[in-house]
Amino acid sequence: MIEAGFNSVNQFLSELFASLVSLLKVAIRGRHTTRLPDRQRPICSVLGNGPSLKESLVDQFDFISQTEIVCVNNFAHADIFTRLRPQDYVISDPNYFVFTEQTTDRDDIRRTLSVFLEKVEWPMLLYVPHFAKGSYLLGKIEQGNPLIKVVYFNYTVVRGFQWLVYWLYAKGLGMPQAQTVIIAALALMINRKFDAIYLFGADTSWHEEIRLNDKNQLLIKQIHFYDKPKDVSHQPVYSDAHRQRTFSMASQFLSFHKVFRGYEVVRDYADHRGVRIVNASAKSYIDAFEREPVSQSISQ
Repeated sequence: MIEAGFNSVNQFLSELFASLVSLLKVAIRGRHTTRLPDRQRPICSVLGNGPSLKESLVDQFDFISQTEIVCVNNFAHADIFTRLRPQDYVISDPNYFVFTEQTTDRDDIRRTLSVFLEKVEWPMLLYVPHFAKGSYLLGKIEQGNPLIKVVYFNYTVVRGFQWLVYWLYAKGLGMPQAQTVIIAALALMINRKFDAIYLFGADTSWHEEIRLNDKNQLLIKQIHFYDKPKDVSHQPVYSDAHRQRTFSMASQFLSFHKVFRGYEVVRDYADHRGVRIVNASAKSYIDAFEREPVSQSISQ
């Protein structure tokens, strides 16, 4: 009984401290509120870039086409991008916003920018964290394609009392920790009050492609649905800007833990807001969301 009471006090104090820290962060960044547009359709599809998306785009193309489509990161590399004409696009990787024309090692970002400028011929909302404002990438997009409207969101990670955290989420003053862009995309779409969110291409199977070489360097092969397998190989995952050291196995699996925990946080928030999230990925290790077969027609 005494131990249970001690644990309860400890938990309360921990949540109180986390809440106070979150409120301090919000006070500093509170001017950067998130103003989201109204949804365009009652259901949306969030498309991750995992290898299984190739299968889903064949088997569930008609269903996906009837929903509001949300793409992430380098989805624009896929030929099907201009056929799908997504209404929403989310980028949260900080590397995009320190990129300049002089950057030599990010041809993927250069290619995404080229597609945005040359091939997006429909209205599209681009969601980026507020710290991206003034970046080279956004400057080029805003000057080069008026059809793309930038929507800034406040990526302030908040924790603490659940009632406070959910209030901050709903007001656009805070977000869950987004260890992957899909978590950010789901949190944004929950706040746009969709009836249901269908998730495709969220394989979350990076652990299958972990290797350790004879120098104890951690290698991962990151495969996307738009990649040609022969062009993808295992690469070191560096932990420092000088590329001298890779992440340890322990730190890499801690990162994976944050991803899966993030999905659980998003699920609980979706339940709180009355939004269904269905993991419709052809392959996925995510166990936080319900799974169900997807019909080809929303009306079915």
